[in-house]
Amino acid sequence: MVSFDELNEQNHQIGELAKILTYLFQDREMCDTDIACELFERYMDKFDAHMNKNKRIYSQLLSNNDSSTRTTVHRFIEGEKEIKRLFKRYAEKWCKRGQRVGNHGEFIQETDDMFNLIWNRIQAESEQLYPLARRNDIAA
Repeated sequence: MVSFDELNEQNHQIGELAKILTYLFQDREMCDTDIACELFERYMDKFDAHMNKNKRIYSQLLSNNDSSTRTTVHRFIEGEKEIKRLFKRYAEKWCKRGQRVGNHGEFIQETDDMFNLIWNRIQAESEQLYPLARRNDIAA
């Protein structure tokens, strides 16, 4: 079982990696380095692992009789599916055999968009999903 503190710490680590990668990727020469690729893979792994840990919260909240609670959970589940779909498309484009960036400007824009999408998701979890779970006495 994972605590809400651990989930929040995971969110912090994901955000921290995104900030570091954003900084590194501004320099075109850093994009294709092994270390940048390793950091980006760590970012992807942490995000994926974090999403999997939210599934327990979803299942418990979906058993709630309150329709607004179930609606909120369904919105998070659908949002997660969309993020995973977009992330997969992004990774297929930019992360084959490490990062091989042809158009640096396009890569930076799409990477910023992806990081912002995930950051917005993290904020929504912290501001909506986790408080909802706490109000319903659900353990993470």
